[in-house]
Amino acid sequence: MKNLKGTAILTATLALGCSAIVLARRYQRPPPPKETPAPGMSLGSDSVTLVKDAPMWNVLKIAPAAAAGPHWTDPVPAKILFDETKTSRLGSPLAGRVTSVFVERGQRVTHGAQLFTVVSANLAELRADISKAKLQQTTAKVNYDRIKALVEAGSIPAKELVSAQQEVAEADLAVKLADEKLASLKVTSGGESMFTVTAPRDGVVVEKNVAVGQNVDPSSGSVMAIADLTDVWVVADLFETDAGKLAPGAKAKVNVGGTSELEGVVANVSQVVDPDRHTVPVRVRLSNPDGSLRPNAYAQIQFFDPSDAKATLPASAVLSDGERSYVYIQEGGALRRRTVVVGPTSGGEVRVLSGLEPGEPVVVQGAILLDNQLQLEDG
Repeated sequence: MKNLKGTAILTATLALGCSAIVLARRYQRPPPPKETPAPGMSLGSDSVTLVKDAPMWNVLKIAPAAAAGPHWTDPVPAKILFDETKTSRLGSPLAGRVTSVFVERGQRVTHGAQLFTVVSANLAELRADISKAKLQQTTAKVNYDRIKALVEAGSIPAKELVSAQQEVAEADLAVKLADEKLASLKVTSGGESMFTVTAPRDGVVVEKNVAVGQNVDPSSGSVMAIADLTDVWVVADLFETDAGKLAPGAKAKVNVGGTSELEGVVANVSQVVDPDRHTVPVRVRLSNPDGSLRPNAYAQIQFFDPSDAKATLPASAVLSDGERSYVYIQEGGALRRRTVVVGPTSGGEVRVLSGLEPGEPVVVQGAILLDNQLQLEDG
């Protein structure tokens, strides 16, 4: 009897569970109640209309769009660099070992000043080649004089003199080539196997990668650089969107050390994006007659904005949906959305390139609240 009672209870429980599952599958949740506009507000497809005493007026601020005047960008970090076009990079013309270094980085040098000395077996070979060529030259001339005398005496035919003349010419050429090869090194001699590299110009040692005991050769590349610092470069790395409107000749202001402001012009806007920083280097040339602008020092640059803007607005007045920018314009009691084209934000303000005229009343504070109401209506 007890078993029958338990079975009946189990059966009833299963039946109730199945019924609950069927009912749950058929149940449809009622839609959420639609948001109603705030008191005193009515919504259109792209506008919000407020009655005169609507509470939202307390959080909105409307102001006329200001006329756009001359504009400079926000300061961007920059670095002072020496002018590569006025820089001489020096290496060792022959393989050897450095025995002396006479200058340090940052030192001012004059044309012909000693920079570093190298001991090189190759130099001794060059001098031996010159001596050998001169010996052959002397021998060829002696042989020519002897053959000339014999020809004049009628002892040998005149054609022998032609061969002797050719030998003299070849010997002269060998001496000339050997001398030119040595002169092309543009070094001063310190003995049969020692030479000193000298400064090819007045300037400042801006790079020094050589030390006593170091082995050098032509494949070592530049081991020292001397630059004329009467002009320097100031280089800033800009994002592509910011660099796109700049061109050579654009005005720039350079601030160095937070105290001095210098005027310059853009000399070059790189046509290649830096592969590591994904920025565009922009170079400004500055005159530096007193040498106060030192390479590797930090600076800040402001560029003159050449865009023909119509008006300026606080950044809070401009909204975006990711594809376009827009503002809210007051038309009576209606605040209507309007698409505008804007430039980058600078100093908390946005320059409007088109879509808005100076003096038009714009919602400059609280525009996001109007946007939220329209989005709720669309939802």
